[in-house]
Parts: sequence; C-alpha cells; structure tokens
Amino acid sequence: MLALGLALLGLTTTHACSQQGQAGYHCMYNSTSGDCVHCARCFFPDNCLSNNSCAAGTTGPTCEICSTGHYRLGSVCLPCPIAPWGAVFLGGVLISIVMATIVHGFTVSLATKVKQLGHFLQFLLLSLKMRLDWPSLIAQSLVFLPSVDLNSHTFIPECFFELPIRQFYLHWTTAVVPVLVVALLAHILDKFMKRKIGRARKEEERKLRWRCRGQVRRCAMTVFVLMFSPAAAMIIRAFACQYTLSTDVVLDHTDNIFLYDQQHTCSEMPFQIIQALSLLYLVLVVILLPLGLLFWILRLRKFNLLKQNLATQGWMYESYRRRFCVLEPVVMMRKVLSVLLTDLYPLQPLAQAGVNLTFSGVYLFVVVLGRPYRPAKWRVCGKVLPLDLHNIFEALATLCVCCLQVVPILKETDLYHEYMGISLVVVISCTLLLWVIMLAGMSKEVQLEEEMDCTEPVVPKPKKKREKFVFWHRNKVGEGVTAVELTARERALTTF
Repeated sequence: MLALGLALLGLTTTHACSQQGQAGYHCMYNSTSGDCVHCARCFFPDNCLSNNSCAAGTTGPTCEICSTGHYRLGSVCLPCPIAPWGAVFLGGVLISIVMATIVHGFTVSLATKVKQLGHFLQFLLLSLKMRLDWPSLIAQSLVFLPSVDLNSHTFIPECFFELPIRQFYLHWTTAVVPVLVVALLAHILDKFMKRKIGRARKEEERKLRWRCRGQVRRCAMTVFVLMFSPAAAMIIRAFACQYTLSTDVVLDHTDNIFLYDQQHTCSEMPFQIIQALSLLYLVLVVILLPLGLLFWILRLRKFNLLKQNLATQGWMYESYRRRFCVLEPVVMMRKVLSVLLTDLYPLQPLAQAGVNLTFSGVYLFVVVLGRPYRPAKWRVCGKVLPLDLHNIFEALATLCVCCLQVVPILKETDLYHEYMGISLVVVISCTLLLWVIMLAGMSKEVQLEEEMDCTEPVVPKPKKKREKFVFWHRNKVGEGVTAVELTARERALTTF
C-alpha cells in the first residue's frame, strides 16, 4: 500500500531520458558515448535549470547544495551576509529576556511569551523549507530565522571560514548534544534545590525556595521546548538517504546517497554512528517524550490534580487554560509532522503546502475560538483593558504562518504578485513589534484569578512520619505502652 501510494504521487518513478533537458531534472550521461543513461528529479526542483545547469548559488549532482559564498535558508541558497543576522537577532532577544527576568523574574507570563515567539519563528522556518523558489523579497526579509535553529547554523560558519568537518555532522552535533546537556543540568539543579527545601526550617523560607525551584523547572522546560524542533529536524534528516526513502531524486543508484549532499554516502562509518544514535533519540525523545507528556497531563486533568500539583508539575501546562492543558505536547508533535513533510520526503510543493496549511488552519480556528493561552491583560489608569494579549499574538502569528504557506500554492497556480510578499513582510514585522510591546508592558499586566493560581502555587507540605505498630511485637521490659499501641491491639483483637 505504501509503495502504491508513493507511486501515485510520482515519488518512486524511475525516469529514463524522456525528461532530458527539462528544468527540474538532471541527467547522467555515458562518459564514452555521451548518450543519456537516465534522468532524476531534483531534490530541490527549482534549483535545476534546463540543459543540466544549476540556479545561481547552487551546485552538486542535482543542485542540492549551496555553492561557496552562499548558505541555506529553508530551501533556498542566499549570498553570505556581512554578519550572521540570525545570531545577532538571537542575541538581542536573549538580552531582552534576561532584562525582563531581572525585573520580573522568570514568571509564567514571561515563559509564555518566550515560547510563543519561538513557536512563531520555528513554524516560519519550517514553512520556508517547502521546496519552492521563494520570492527574493520574502527570503531576504527572513534572514534572521536561523536564530531559532539554536545550533551552529545560527552563526552560518560556512560563510566565514572553512569547516573542518562536513556541515551536516556539525549541525547535527550542535543541535542534539545541547538538549541532553540542558536536561542533565536541569536534573542536577532540581535535585540540589530539593535538598535545600528539605533543610528549610521556616514556612516562608520553604515557599521562597519552592518558588525558585518552580522558576528553574519553568526555565528548563522553556529551553527544552525551543530546542526540541531543531534537534528533531536534524535527527529526522539523518535518515534522508536513498536506501531509506527509495526515491528517484538521485543519479547514482549504486550507493546509499545522502539526499542533502549527493557527493557523500550514508554508508560511511561516522554517518552510520549518527544514524544509530538518531534512531535511539528519535524513539525516546522525539516520539515517546511528547506522548508521555500528553498522557501524564491528561491523567492529572482526569483526577482534578492540575491545580493541586501546580507547584511541582505545573511547568508542563501552566501557560495554558485548563481545557487546553495538553497543547504543549500537541505543538511539539505538530512540529515533528511538519519536519517530516518539508524536511525529509521530497513531496511536491503543492502537497507540502496543502497539508501544512490544513494543520495551521485548524490551529488558527482553535486559537480564535478557544483562546488556549492564559490571559495577559493590562491595567491602565485603574482600568483593565479588554485585550487578551497572549491569544491575540498567537492568532496573529498563526495567520502569518498561514499566509506564508499559501505562497507555494499561489506560485504554482501563477496567482502570486509582488505586492503579496510586501504585505506578508509587513504583517510579520507587526507581529514581532507586538511581541516587543508585550515584553515591555509586563509591568502593567494585571494578575487575574486564573493567573494567581500559577504565580502563587500551593506549596506541598512535608509528609508527617506515621508511627507504625506491629501488634505481635512484644514491648521490652520497662517500656511503656502508648495509646497508639493500645488502639492497635484492640483493633487486632476485634478482627479475630
């Protein structure tokens, strides 16, 4: 059934020389006679021009890699900039977050804003990975998007010096290893703070340390959520090999070619090691972890433990209203599906855009009608403004993602015009400006009753040790008999 479905999509078809000289295809020729042997559909179809030539800035057997002096942004190759704008943008955002943390602490409201910005930019970047020759205006306006890769690609090192190892090895290592390091450090710090709480003597001291522990867990969860998508993308990309996908986008069918760089093979020992580690990470982190979070949050909701366990487990759901408490793992799984559609299998742009647009449209419908995020409203001149900023930002951000995902459909149907790109860039700029305003106006936010439950959680009290008694143990000579022992003895006698 899978082979039949792929064949219907035209993904497993072996092209002879009927596509010779056509754009979107490259052909292999016999070195002796010069005759065409067979043709292959290019992994990035718009990179392949007619007569086996590549678009500007691309090279490789099927024009799948960026040439010297260019770097990849989504599915396009852009000239190297004078500075790594993604790193510059990331530095500015981190400075803003640190300043807000110093002033307000890493509160639920701040964590929500950070995650919203990360989700917004990562979905924009995932949309740009759809295999399309994106309009120059859109691509040049989004050069800051490598900031959410959170790996070496953020600094585009290939533009500034010669890399000692392959780009994929570098990007994979710097995307996966930091996630494990953050998880380990968060676990060690959490255990350390747990011991400090146990040593606290006063109730106020215990509450203060519990609040600090909650902020540490919240910060660790926020960092993990933002690093989840880049790591998942590199893990899944490790399986983009000819023998794994059995596609027709390679010219050399005699070896297990890596689709993103067909000058190299997946049969190399370092690549085999990366694939083995990627398989383990894929099962434990990319698949089982979101499902585990989803199951555990649903369990807490079923037994009405969301509020009671807010101090200890609220970092999993505290950014959302009760009826949308499972939204965090759902967004994580949505990113994984988007990576599979845009970053792994070479589907046609219309198929990629159609499926992604469906997911984004459903999510926009949920955001507009359900308002899943906890409210963030301002108090100005003693009055609470009727503006739910978190949900307004999420709706506007999702609308931007939908508009970006419509572009491939418009280009494939020849309905795209340059003014549409200008309008899209303006809307994205306004969305980012709204996030800056939200961050700057945190001092004016009013804590509603639902927010008070998050910011002032009920601190769990230490459990009292129960005095155990075994009725068949005799007291020592001279040892007094306690009331607990007498009660237990009477209960034991009445049961016989």
